Amino acid sequence: MKLLVLCTLAMMVTMAMSRSWGFIPRRSLARPYEVAMKTQIIAGFDRKLVSWLARHGSGLNAIQRKTLYFVNRRHMQTYWPSYTRYARRQTARLGRPATVNDYRRIGAEIGRRIPMELSYEVLVRRNMIPAWRQYMADLMASKYRIATDAKQ
Repeated sequence: MKLLVLCTLAMMVTMAMSRSWGFIPRRSLARPYEVAMKTQIIAGFDRKLVSWLARHGSGLNAIQRKTLYFVNRRHMQTYWPSYTRYARRQTARLGRPATVNDYRRIGAEIGRRIPMELSYEVLVRRNMIPAWRQYMADLMASKYRIATDAKQ
């Protein structure tokens, strides 16, 4: 009975908080803009991972390193609605129609600004690096899927 009450309260709190945080509705960008922005975000995240691995990655095996590259892509996919909202605000400030290069610049800025090093530290120190699975290999093998966020 206590568990039922606890679960019900947890569900009510989750619903209440999700409404007050402001759900970001999914809006898509035009395909060339989306690809340009995602490519730059991933490139920025991967540059951070390469430098982090050079400094702290000596104790990791090849599978764990590959998994951290997957974490970069999953992080980008998780926060994609927030990134598009930021991109729309930045392009609205331009005062002209946005171009692909504007979205590349915004993606590069996001890739530089997000402190991914903190995620790597937590995953490695607490031994929370996920096990390598086939869906990770499939996602990493296809540049098209990475760039277009699994819209197939």
